Amino acid sequence: MPASIGVLIVMTVVVAILAAYRKFVARNEDDVVHLTDASGQLVTNQMKTARSLKVVDRLGVGITIATGVYAIVLFALYLYNGFTHPPGM
Repeated sequence: MPASIGVLIVMTVVVAILAAYRKFVARNEDDVVHLTDASGQLVTNQMKTARSLKVVDRLGVGITIATGVYAIVLFALYLYNGFTHPPGM
């Protein structure tokens, strides 16, 4: 297996791990807005979870786009190589 395919596989695994981590963090998400929380703990937890999800989402989008672009470039190079150096010639 060429190293470029190995890099693509590693990038894909990283995207999958980020998706699983996001799902793990989001399980504690509270979608209800707490306006009159006496202790402030619910609001604080909501803000921490929202910040964590924002960071994970930003990373996830960036790495997913990078993985997709890398896959398209590899495919284009594979096609180019196939057309310029056909098997049997």
